[in-house]
Amino acid sequence: MVLISDLLKIDYIHDLKLLTNSDSLTNSPILNIEITETPDVEYYISPNTLILTTGMVFKENQLGMIEFIDSLIRAKASGLAVKTGRFLNGRLDQRIIEHANQHQFPIINIPDKYPLGRLLHQLSNFIWNHKQEEIEFALEIQQQFSGLLLNNTPLERIINEFSHIIKCPIILLNPIKRLLVASDYFKGKSGLIGQIEDQFQDLFYKKQAPDDYVKMNLDGETKVVSISNVFVYQYFPHYLLILNPENMTYPTSTFAIDQAKLVLSYCLYKSEKIHDTYLQTASNLLLETLHLKSTSTANLYKRIDDVDFIDSNYYRVIEVNDQSSLKKLGNGVRLSEKKALIREWFSLYGEDYLGKIVLVQTNTNANFYVIIQEKMLDLEKRLIKCRNDLNRLIDISLIFSVGDPVSTIDQIMRSLDQASITYRARLVDVNDHFVEYYNDSGMQSLFQTLDEKEVAYFCVSVLKDLAYPETDNQRELRETLKVYLDCQCEATLTANELYVHRNTVKYRIEKCQELLGCEVRDPKNSLHLRLALSLSTK
Repeated sequence: MVLISDLLKIDYIHDLKLLTNSDSLTNSPILNIEITETPDVEYYISPNTLILTTGMVFKENQLGMIEFIDSLIRAKASGLAVKTGRFLNGRLDQRIIEHANQHQFPIINIPDKYPLGRLLHQLSNFIWNHKQEEIEFALEIQQQFSGLLLNNTPLERIINEFSHIIKCPIILLNPIKRLLVASDYFKGKSGLIGQIEDQFQDLFYKKQAPDDYVKMNLDGETKVVSISNVFVYQYFPHYLLILNPENMTYPTSTFAIDQAKLVLSYCLYKSEKIHDTYLQTASNLLLETLHLKSTSTANLYKRIDDVDFIDSNYYRVIEVNDQSSLKKLGNGVRLSEKKALIREWFSLYGEDYLGKIVLVQTNTNANFYVIIQEKMLDLEKRLIKCRNDLNRLIDISLIFSVGDPVSTIDQIMRSLDQASITYRARLVDVNDHFVEYYNDSGMQSLFQTLDEKEVAYFCVSVLKDLAYPETDNQRELRETLKVYLDCQCEATLTANELYVHRNTVKYRIEKCQELLGCEVRDPKNSLHLRLALSLSTK
């Protein structure tokens, strides 16, 4: 890109003079040059235009140029070049220059010897020559980076290659505004990276950062940082930060950066899809394994070796969603992207809040679950902190639907089903509480819109004679089944609750299974049984 400072360095027109302070020379590029003698050009020029004029219309009233400058600022012009010797007696009123300095708007004096038409031609040729070189350079970058992409080059190397080409340090932030990858310049400089992250998050609190230049105070010095959006998601971009962009080597241009961003988008998209595919494959294997009947714990560990389970006597499943998922009408694409970012958040930072966790995503409706593997007395406090930390960075408001804890891996499906039921109950009640726990009464709200006969039919089809027991024996079996399920299918705990012998519990459960024709420990069956028991309670 061509800056005003570049025009002032051209050998054959070296006597162009900057009238305003050097601070007015911003990084705004010059894309076009126009000659005008009328003060209403703000409606007819494109952004990043340099205006050439003799100032004839301001011959009798120079201060009228202040309003003209304001109109150029509104039009996002790059600057104003005035041939002061023709109509303005060779000088501008100091108040005009001071006003331009206040707005960091550059004003250049054009010597009398340069006809505006010829100067326009010379400057335009200079810009066009630069553009041609910039385009060739940008296409070269695209070709080079495309080769890296096709060869499965890691993202870190692509960033380093680009940093080496433009001679500037580079950081790539994820949509959550945290570090994804940085060039080698930042090795051993975690403190500097932290400063950039913190200031970027403060500058763009809960909002998207535009393509722009910002100033940051880094290690006590003011540094200019270029921000470019890299779109993998439609609503939540990644951010490419280039430090000291004024030092970029020629002929680096906005177009060259755009080509690099395009390749980065493909690379990030591929990485996202690989991660999602891996998570879904691992989740499918886990869910398939947990649905197997009579599977020993040893076989579970062997079959799901890639899943990061730890040996524990406490497991609990939490379904995680964004608050906007409770709305019946909403932006489906935006919600889908939010869900992807929620998965990324827990993949990167979930263990900071919940210890060793396992992530699960279903195929059918992309429900996302977190399995915690240790008891936490302050679980709700941790979940709310997790929610608040993410919400501070991006427009995502987490809600958690929590199942009951279980003591063995083969019981996890029960907790998962409970978390799912709790979330579905939210949809009925439009319950947007941050943290909601499973309870039997919450299940009943799912059936409020159904006819009583339909509910009764469901209960009888699941519980048979135990749905509405008529004999003492049936009532005894029903009560034993209910307590057994509440005790996570532990015979000893059930016996203690009912004040009977453990063998009595085993005998009654066997009788229940004969009557019902199903294995009550099976997660799917136990969910149906718990639902039917709750709905058929008089």
